[in-house]
Amino acid sequence: MLTKRIMKGSVIIFSLFLMILLTILAVNRICAPLFSTVSPHRQYKVAITQSRPFPFFERAVFLNAYRNDKPFVQHKLLYTGEFLDEDFRDLYPNPRFRSESIFELGSVDLGDGSQMEATGNLRISNATLTDIDYLLIETGWYKLVVLDVKAGATADLGFQYGRGISCQGQFASSGERFSAAVGVETKQPATKGQILITIAGRTVTIESPQLRLASSRCCASDRPDPTHEWLY
Repeated sequence: MLTKRIMKGSVIIFSLFLMILLTILAVNRICAPLFSTVSPHRQYKVAITQSRPFPFFERAVFLNAYRNDKPFVQHKLLYTGEFLDEDFRDLYPNPRFRSESIFELGSVDLGDGSQMEATGNLRISNATLTDIDYLLIETGWYKLVVLDVKAGATADLGFQYGRGISCQGQFASSGERFSAAVGVETKQPATKGQILITIAGRTVTIESPQLRLASSRCCASDRPDPTHEWLY
């Protein structure tokens, strides 16, 4: 009889432990809103959400975008941080739409008090037959999101770059993602170098006629590479 009671107690304890574990895993998928904003003509809305499950201290921040109130970008990882890191809203202040389909976060410094190396212009070319839901272009502590890049479209934007530039995107038809990153040679003289981001086939390239660029990891410095985003 005593043995049965012990076994029954062990089952109850194990069941409680399992319930707690499942609750923690479920909470890990619950995202609290940080902020949202709409484009000047209200065609687009961007909502930024954050997941910070108990008892884990790491947090993850995601981009969600809506076109005419219908979601077309969901749960795109923007940032991961530890509990000692600054709040995402402090690291990337002043979220705003630069134009109807261009959203930006952060400022032009690199996070260590230094400023961007130089100012240049950015040319984005979608040399495919497929629309692109978004392009996320990052440099230093600055994130630029270009929404709804149509097939065959080319856009020229003002852009400031730091020591590295990364780009990620997603094709609208398949949901397939692509990414690339480069480092910018810091010893070269400051110049208004043009940055060319071209999507061709299923890949993206980052080039410059004036700057010396080197291949780098395909992600920003404040989150894992795209292959490991599924963990969040």
